[in-house]
Amino acid sequence: MAEPTKPAAGKMGPADLMNMGMSYMTARVLAAGVQLNVFSHLAAGHQTAAAVAQAANSSERGMRMLLDALAGLELLTKRGEQYQLTPASAKYLVRESPEYMGAVLEDDSLWEAWNKIVEVVRTGKPVRRVEERSKAEQFFPILIRSLHVLNREPARLAAQALGAGHTRQGWQVLDVACGSGVWGIGVAEADPAATVTFQDFPGVLEHTRTYAQRHGLEKRSAYLPGDLKKVDLGTERFDVALLGNIVHSEGEASTRDLFRRLHQALKPNGQVAIVDMIPNDQRTGPPYALIFALNMLVNTEFGDTYTLAEYRAWLTEAGFARVETADIQSHSPLIVGIKDR
Repeated sequence: MAEPTKPAAGKMGPADLMNMGMSYMTARVLAAGVQLNVFSHLAAGHQTAAAVAQAANSSERGMRMLLDALAGLELLTKRGEQYQLTPASAKYLVRESPEYMGAVLEDDSLWEAWNKIVEVVRTGKPVRRVEERSKAEQFFPILIRSLHVLNREPARLAAQALGAGHTRQGWQVLDVACGSGVWGIGVAEADPAATVTFQDFPGVLEHTRTYAQRHGLEKRSAYLPGDLKKVDLGTERFDVALLGNIVHSEGEASTRDLFRRLHQALKPNGQVAIVDMIPNDQRTGPPYALIFALNMLVNTEFGDTYTLAEYRAWLTEAGFARVETADIQSHSPLIVGIKDR
């Protein structure tokens, strides 16, 4: 998910406010292109507005305007009446591409939930609770198709920062609320002797298995179905525990309890690695982390985004001897809690 931009401090003017208020239009143009399968139609050789409109069962006038807008956003190129994909749109927005990221835009469920933001702020009650099993098993198999592609490189860098395959091989890895398993897969690819236990709801793990198979990890994977709040994680069982973009949906109480359970589940010198959206300690930026906190207000009962100071305090409280950070070229640093000997 792209990080939103804002004007330089003290430079906000009427045009900036208008652009901010109308920025939803850009998102809707992209979503319309995905939902009408425009990028796949172009990939199939339909290169005029009339041809794409016919393939998409749409009006020619409407399609011409949509294609022009997509060209204006540099998602397409245009020469005369011919439209073509850019390298990025060909790679990430064509449904047949192995790197396709548009799955999360194929329906309007996220948009419809955010459309109720005023009511949610007034009441403090979410539109839905995606952390519950029934919702999670419906929502996350769609979301993880996009997130797997987005997080492949950060997952590789996180594995590198943890020392996978270098400090010692053959790690026992736990990937909590794993989704596609992208973070565990990153460690397993860096450490060819590692084994990964993927934990999530049963309906999500069905999809995790396909990603593990795609990456050749069938013989090095185990699966732990259940609710992360209740599942037995064992004692001194794992070298590394991964929390990839999960704390924000859990809330403070659940997270602090999870940290304590993970400390127990880790071997001496074990590490817990946390990837999430982290605002600064004053909660004045960066914008993405603060806006994502509202996303949790809309979609979860207790979710939020948390500062590095809060993570340090909770990890220390849980018994972790040291807390470090590492740059994984993402919106926020990797946070690593290290268990004592």
